[in-house]
Amino acid sequence: MNDWDRDNLNFLLNADRETMEDWYHMATEDDFKYAAELFRRARTELALTELALVDDEAVEDLSQAQSILRGFQL
Repeated sequence: MNDWDRDNLNFLLNADRETMEDWYHMATEDDFKYAAELFRRARTELALTELALVDDEAVEDLSQAQSILRGFQL
């Protein structure tokens, strides 16, 4: 997502009720589609961030297991 899109997403997420009502009444069908696309992109970015965090947590220190297994190697 580029800076322009991120600014627009921040507007949609942080605008007060009156501002959103004004936007809603002035928005075109393309504006609604663009807003929905911004929300989808943001959701995808959050999901990828979550996966990266989970992946980082999954990295384990296997040195003890490798040490024990060395005793069974020929």
